[in-house]
Amino acid sequence: MKIGILPGSYNPVHVGHLAIANYLAEYEGFDQIWFLITPQNPLKKKSDLLDQEFRKQLLENSIKGYDKFVISTIEWDMPQPSYTINTLQKLRVTRPEDDFELIIGTDNWATFHRWKDYQMIMKNFKILVYPRRGSDRIFINHPNVQLLKAPKIEMSSTVIRKAIVEGKDVRFYMPLNTFAAVRDTGFFQDLAAAEAAEKAAKEAEKAAKDAAEAEENISNTL
Repeated sequence: MKIGILPGSYNPVHVGHLAIANYLAEYEGFDQIWFLITPQNPLKKKSDLLDQEFRKQLLENSIKGYDKFVISTIEWDMPQPSYTINTLQKLRVTRPEDDFELIIGTDNWATFHRWKDYQMIMKNFKILVYPRRGSDRIFINHPNVQLLKAPKIEMSSTVIRKAIVEGKDVRFYMPLNTFAAVRDTGFFQDLAAAEAAEKAAKEAEKAAKDAAEAEENISNTL
């Protein structure tokens, strides 16, 4: 089978994830698209992630009934943080009869040179890059890397997390009945509150230090 690997935190899943995967399944000749749920992205903080079982549950509810979509948790039993090269190699060893291709957005392609063993990935696996904001400036010159003429869908989990914190109702940015489930956990609201409190504490500490230094400087001039 020709299988597309779509790695991500899915923190949370949104309609953009599903739309691009749907396009790939129907227009790029894939037999299946695997949503590879990463337990920890090396370039992101793990503390910002919803519980992985909850993320999986949201995905399961979102793709139900479409046979070309599959959820993979192969990285959950692998050393963390997760490195794509290790995952792709394991997939090839465990399923040698299948052809795995990596699917990433242009935002990830822009930082692909920071991925572990990125040159080995390009040498041994085909990479499909779908357009995101700023894709006009993306340069690709490798026989195993292809820029797709897929629909550009401007949606991100970052936007949804920010909207939830701000009390916005963005239910139509996400699959049916998933928005309320995420919002009602209070996870992102509590995270934002903790980050704001930490920032305020640091600013207060800096202000106190600056005031003390200023007072000392005045005393030294007297």
